[in-house]
Amino acid sequence: MTKAVRIALIISLILVGILLIIFWPIRGAMKVDINGTQISVMVADTEEAHKQGLSGYERIRDDQGMLFLFDQPYKYMFWMKDMKFPLDIIFIRDGRIVDMASDLPAPKEGESPATFTPNEMADRVLEVNAGTAKRLGWSLGTEVKF
Repeated sequence: MTKAVRIALIISLILVGILLIIFWPIRGAMKVDINGTQISVMVADTEEAHKQGLSGYERIRDDQGMLFLFDQPYKYMFWMKDMKFPLDIIFIRDGRIVDMASDLPAPKEGESPATFTPNEMADRVLEVNAGTAKRLGWSLGTEVKF
């Protein structure tokens, strides 16, 4: 093996390692259908992935989100810690939207992050770009297909 090939191999392994570290807590990907619009979601189904969420992401596309899966319905509090862009947070139970937090802002430097606790218990929570729910006509009771 030439020196150039060895260096390329080492760089490739380092990049793969970095990607595994970044995405390891976020397992799986799937589509969610709400009002006929499909959203590609990263699945957060571990405590570590729940804590990480979308924190640290620079942005996501308008057809992307993160779906948090929980073992049982509860009024899970969400916050905007280390977020770099605003979000809509959609709380779901039994395949229906039960509450929403719209246009939660990313905190400015030195500012405490916004928090939201839903009025209803949920076992799934979807985070999408701010304004998505309004733009697509999502409301309480809207059906969500997984």
